[in-house]
Amino acid sequence: MNLRSYLFPALLALILHGVILSALFYSWLGYAEDEKHLTPRHVKAQIVDIKSQLQARQRDQQAEAKKKADARKLADARKKEALKKEQQKQEALKQKQRKQEVAKKEQQAREKAQALKQADAKKKAEALKQEAARKKSEALKKEQAAQAAKKKQQDEARRQAEAKKDAERKRAELQRVEREQQAQQRRDAELAAALAAEEQEMQALQDQQATAGYLEYIAAEIESNWRRPPSARNGMKVVLSLHLLPTGEVDNVYVVKSSGDSHFDESAIRAVKRVGRFSELQNMDPILFDRNFRKLTLEYNPSDLRR
Repeated sequence: MNLRSYLFPALLALILHGVILSALFYSWLGYAEDEKHLTPRHVKAQIVDIKSQLQARQRDQQAEAKKKADARKLADARKKEALKKEQQKQEALKQKQRKQEVAKKEQQAREKAQALKQADAKKKAEALKQEAARKKSEALKKEQAAQAAKKKQQDEARRQAEAKKDAERKRAELQRVEREQQAQQRRDAELAAALAAEEQEMQALQDQQATAGYLEYIAAEIESNWRRPPSARNGMKVVLSLHLLPTGEVDNVYVVKSSGDSHFDESAIRAVKRVGRFSELQNMDPILFDRNFRKLTLEYNPSDLRR
């Protein structure tokens, strides 16, 4: 261990203690001498309430803090009021500027409207002037056109009068020619009608004769193939409808009016079916066949039956 390291601190501690003891001794001696010369005095004792003092001190501090807070609030309020006034001032200034701008725009709009109004008035005046000139020009043109139309109408009237006269002459000539042609046509028509009537009469007579001949042929064919039943009696009559083809074949046959005896009726139908085909009808005129023989109604009333 190094003793030199403790030497200086130990020496310093001894010196310090000596100084302190000297001071205490000197103080004690001086106090004892003072007691010899002191005279007694009246001492006034007072009890101090530390808690009340602390509370009073706290109240004072609180009051001071409140005073400072009120001062700050007042300062803040004044600052806000000043700021508000400044804002109101700025807002008033802005409103004034806006009003000035609006007034300026309104003035510009009025000036523009006035300029437009003046330009429109000028334009209307120019248009009225042009319209008056146009109407004057149109009136002149109309007058010239009316004069030209009147002259044209007069010329047209003369032309129409002449054309009417020519048309009347032509119409009269055409009417005369037409009357002559109509008279000739009537004569030709009367002659043609007479010839046609005569031809029709001859054709009708020929058709009548041909029809009668073919009817006799059909009746004879049916009669030759008819097997009368035992119940057949004189006076019985049956009406048949025959549907024939152009080849003479029987397409259909049925009773239109019965004789009252079904056997008699069926025997007549069987007679037609036995014939089957009337071959002579192929030589007939198709028009005559279509008119009289395509659908044929025959009445059978044999006279050779028993009474």
